[in-house]
Amino acid sequence: MTGRMTQLEQSDVSVWQDMFTSIIEDADANILLIDEEFKVISLNSGFYWIFLETYGIELKKGSSLLNAMEPKNPRLTHEWKERCMIALSGTPIKVEDIFEIDGRSYYWEIHFKSSARPDGSQVISVFSRDITVRKAYQRKIIGNEANLRSILNTIEDSIWLINADYELIDFNKEFFRKYKMAFGVKLLKGANILTLLPETMPDLRETWRLRYESGLKGRPGKYYDTYPVDDKEWRTYEIKTYPIVENGEVTGLTVFARDITNQTRAEDLLKKQNEELIKINSELDRFVYSASHDLRAPLMSVKGLLNMIKRDPDKANTEQYLALIERSVNKLDHFISDIIHYSRNSRMEIMPKRIDFHELLEESIESLKFMEGAEQVKSIKNIQVMAPFYSDYSRLLMIFNNIIANAVRYRHTGRGNSFLKIDIIANEETALIRFTDNGVGIAEEYVDKIFKMFFRANADSKGSGLGLYIVKGALEKLNGTIQVQSRLGEGTEFTIEIPNVRVSDLGANS
Repeated sequence: MTGRMTQLEQSDVSVWQDMFTSIIEDADANILLIDEEFKVISLNSGFYWIFLETYGIELKKGSSLLNAMEPKNPRLTHEWKERCMIALSGTPIKVEDIFEIDGRSYYWEIHFKSSARPDGSQVISVFSRDITVRKAYQRKIIGNEANLRSILNTIEDSIWLINADYELIDFNKEFFRKYKMAFGVKLLKGANILTLLPETMPDLRETWRLRYESGLKGRPGKYYDTYPVDDKEWRTYEIKTYPIVENGEVTGLTVFARDITNQTRAEDLLKKQNEELIKINSELDRFVYSASHDLRAPLMSVKGLLNMIKRDPDKANTEQYLALIERSVNKLDHFISDIIHYSRNSRMEIMPKRIDFHELLEESIESLKFMEGAEQVKSIKNIQVMAPFYSDYSRLLMIFNNIIANAVRYRHTGRGNSFLKIDIIANEETALIRFTDNGVGIAEEYVDKIFKMFFRANADSKGSGLGLYIVKGALEKLNGTIQVQSRLGEGTEFTIEIPNVRVSDLGANS
């Protein structure tokens, strides 16, 4: 029975695939589907032939779109990759391309949009259609003033025209609306466009004067500006200027301003994500190299000690060997614990709760009381909480544990009065936490490096090299800061500031 159902399901899938293929082939538009690795999933004959005739590029199912384009036209490859990446970021885009076949210009409107598959992967759909006739029709009706007015006011972009004397010839409703929002000025035909800019903005007047002057000399221009519109929200615009030429003479200028805020945000997001990926990859390489070395070292030490136990005929030395093995195992356990904390901080969401600093500090000190030398370091606590304080308890505990452990680990063994003073002041805005010890301190040349992954000041450093790196990462998650002051041989002071998460922001977690 199961086998029959499977065959029926496969038959249904086959029917749907055939219907899908038929729909694509019969569509008026040219259609291309590619996956997030830019491999062709499907395309209809229209898209196949237009690419072949226009660019000499033959697209096939399963082949890479970019690899097929690169040898023929690197610039086009770069443009298509950028368009696809913007679509993958969740921002559909529409572009127009122009090309020539047999000496005739053709215009194409191309839409890029991404959709999610059931398995979570993305599919980019590309639809193109010939708008050559529409372009020709638009050029014809531009000569008709009444039709031009209708067209101008239906275009979402801002459009305005000036003559050679900088006088405003015409504009559409969108430009009128946006100009009033940005500058509080009502546009008037016949007015000098430069005088319509506020007198309080002389730099902006000069910028636009130079742009208009360049355009009126016959040079098209392309610019980017940011203005406050729509309740003072800042929006980014792409501005293009086109000279109006009559009988070989420039008589005016047409200006288009297109809102590209969403596109710019998508590009900025992609740039930020790329920078984060580069950082993550670099840290991962360093982590794998250092972690493999630090994990292997204690294991090899244990292995060597076990071999010595086997070979040493004097069994009285066994206890000493076992103590050394225990020390190596503890070191390995500490290192693995740091790796777990690093991983947990990277992937865990922020989970705010009300913080009891007395309880937090007691838990941290209690968990570290079995550290070697912990009983030799006196804890001096001063806690002042003037308002309920909310933050992520587990990350604060992680921060406290690492800093207190360092105070124990790097105490000044030559002194008999080792201490760690912990001052906490919490109010409605922030918590200021200061850890002050009289340990061995940090050399001046190392102070700005101690928060780096796997940093150790010397080969005798006792920690994993991850502790303060974890502290810095946890504070970044909490939007907190940390500063350090230290003098070699005298001690170290860490000052931490963490914002108080408002109760109103907590929702169910409050």
